Amino acid sequence: MKRLTGLPLALIRAGRGRALPFLLLLAGLAILGAIEQTPLLRVREAQFDQYQRLMPRVRDSEPVIVVGIDSQSLVKHGQWPWSRDLVAQLVHKIHAGKPLALGIDIVFAERDRYSPELLNARIPGLPADVRAGLPDPDRLLAKALIGPNTALAVVGLSKALPGSTQPARPLPEFSHETPIDQSIPQYVGALASRPILEKAAAGEGLINASPSALQSNSEHGILRRVPTLAFINQLPFLSLPLEMVRLALGEGGQVIPESGFRGMTAIRIGDYRLPTQANGELLLHFGRASSNYYLSAADVLSGVHPPELFASRFVIIGFNSTGLQDRIVTPLGESLPGIDIHTQVIESLLSGQALQRPWWMPYAELATLLFVGLLLIMAIPVLRPRYAVLSFAGLALLIVAGGYAAFFAGRWLFDGSTQVLLLSPVFILLLGNTLVAADTRRREAELQLQNSREDAARVAGELDAARRIQMGLLPNPAIIFANETRFAIAALLEPARAVGGDYYDCFMLSEDRLCLAVGDVSGKGLPASLFMAISKTLTGTLTRRQANLGNAVRELERELNRENTEYLFVTTFIAILDVNSGSMDYVCAGHDAPIVLRNGELSRIDTSPTSGPPLCAADHYPYVADRVQLQPGDRLCLFTDGVTEAHNGAKMFGLEGLQAAFQSSGNIRIQAATNALRDAVRHFEAGQPPADDLTLMLVQWNGNSLNER
Repeated sequence: MKRLTGLPLALIRAGRGRALPFLLLLAGLAILGAIEQTPLLRVREAQFDQYQRLMPRVRDSEPVIVVGIDSQSLVKHGQWPWSRDLVAQLVHKIHAGKPLALGIDIVFAERDRYSPELLNARIPGLPADVRAGLPDPDRLLAKALIGPNTALAVVGLSKALPGSTQPARPLPEFSHETPIDQSIPQYVGALASRPILEKAAAGEGLINASPSALQSNSEHGILRRVPTLAFINQLPFLSLPLEMVRLALGEGGQVIPESGFRGMTAIRIGDYRLPTQANGELLLHFGRASSNYYLSAADVLSGVHPPELFASRFVIIGFNSTGLQDRIVTPLGESLPGIDIHTQVIESLLSGQALQRPWWMPYAELATLLFVGLLLIMAIPVLRPRYAVLSFAGLALLIVAGGYAAFFAGRWLFDGSTQVLLLSPVFILLLGNTLVAADTRRREAELQLQNSREDAARVAGELDAARRIQMGLLPNPAIIFANETRFAIAALLEPARAVGGDYYDCFMLSEDRLCLAVGDVSGKGLPASLFMAISKTLTGTLTRRQANLGNAVRELERELNRENTEYLFVTTFIAILDVNSGSMDYVCAGHDAPIVLRNGELSRIDTSPTSGPPLCAADHYPYVADRVQLQPGDRLCLFTDGVTEAHNGAKMFGLEGLQAAFQSSGNIRIQAATNALRDAVRHFEAGQPPADDLTLMLVQWNGNSLNER
């Protein structure tokens, strides 16, 4: 994947990766505050619809009966419009059952086509006595409408049209605590029934939606809200279903709009109350459609249903036939006749159930968006990507679940989905910054690892070269003394690291004098190896220059102390063997005394009388040489503490282990014996890393008359 560089990366990483997400959060707040003008409104409405689909209003009672002018009725009684005397018969049938209220979702704006006046115009030759005997359908319907509980439909008009009138039945009493006229829909005129019918009816109710509801419904194709109250020429009118409830309550049906500083908050009719929006719209909580309460007008006219069926019920007459009815789509996804909305409104009022989205809910959503956004901005950059994703998923789930919980608890409409959508770009940018930072750290780590590998390889190469140089400084007795019969020498050195601080040396000072040296520099690694090289070189030089071994060692210490800035010291055992007589002079400077194998018996050279401290441990120490006499066949073992201090995790090899291995190797050739001692130490360590450099030197004096055994 191509790396982000330059300006894009700088924008992402600005403010430690939080600046751009914060700006996106501010943009999200602005979008949420003006969501009505953005495509996200559809997301909100879809979320609110989903609430209703999962939790529809339970329709456990049937207080409303719809008498529909359906296809069956049109087949039996002819096409619409019917003569109003037929409508009057239908009204009489319903009134006979004494319903709580009757609402007619039809506007009778023109004269009946069978009225005497219209018939005279259509049939000029109609005899006068015949014309005088014709009944007036409008008067018959008006007579049928007379009663305390019948409401006609009114359609409010935003512009005055020919034929528009002023409805004759506004609310008789209307009071409210604060002015609401500015927030409630206002109409300049109305399309109402003929005055003779208006005066006969007890009330009139609006059947059209408010302007905002019309816009919302037409935009999304789903009806979600209906008006409860509107003004026509500054006179208040309830919607048709609410007007029916008011009429049914009689004197107890006083209408009280509850309001606040932003407009209406609820409408109260008698003891019944519904929460509303500021403009008086009702957010209807829909229930599942049911055909149980639909009756055919033809069946009612023919007496199929007894009048008692309408007792103590609300009855609505309306269209339920294709071509006449207006159909709406509910949030539940159901296509219903428009008359069904009146039924749902009455049921909602009687049960007191409606959706609630008070004025403060948008501010609660803004506060939630701001809080969660700031929480993400603070937390995501410090979390690992997997935990960041889980955190955002958890918060998103919590927000969405909060919306469902609010709807379940009180039918509150809380928009969680839109908040998650607005938070997603913030989270994606924060996660992108986290991934960019992680990728940067990974690349830096890879670069550091590569550099460290290169450095390690370079150091390893240098150490390997230093090891070769160091090992090259050590003599190979098998080559140097290949033809020697008076003595035999075998030696080996294995550093604990690439290079070490141990050394050994063996060389002829003269034809008859053999110099032997074993030393151990304090510390390990490169400093010890450098000091070891100096010590070995000076040992060879000074023993050759000084006839007295003690003087040579004292001068050796002075030279080593000259530039010893690291304060290193050396333990050493230096000996000069007269290969003819077996007499051996030696100086022991803090080193382990050699082991002597004589005729199968072990002993150690007693270095205590003249032994001194390690070189450079005490300035100007007066080292003196001591002497020991070897016997022909004696085998000496010179060693460093890397042998005796070898560890297997539980205990050390120790002097006893060395002596036992040395004694058991006394009958084999000296080179093989050296390897056997080394193998005994490594076998004892059982895979544990060496604790120190391992140095062994075996010397056997044969005398003038013996060969190596």
